Amino acid sequence: MKRYAVIDIETTGGQIQRDRITEIAIIIWDGEQIVEQFQTLLNPERMIPYNITQLTGISDDMVQGAPKFYEVAKKVVEITKGAIFVAHNVSF
Repeated sequence: MKRYAVIDIETTGGQIQRDRITEIAIIIWDGEQIVEQFQTLLNPERMIPYNITQLTGISDDMVQGAPKFYEVAKKVVEITKGAIFVAHNVSF
């Protein structure tokens, strides 16, 4: 049975060279039901611009104690391994 990794992220902006991820959510779907979920805020190690906070609702205060991406990267790889990748903001 195929597994789909449906991923959504929020970022500090749209420039992949400059901006960073502030939130990641992953749903693993087997074509019939959700079989696994993972979601966390991430510390982007840079300020979140005001307009992005207005758009996403994610503020600097909210991410201050959150893990950095490298701290959850292994979990992301483990959850999505072998799955068909369906993502928003996939360039990040």
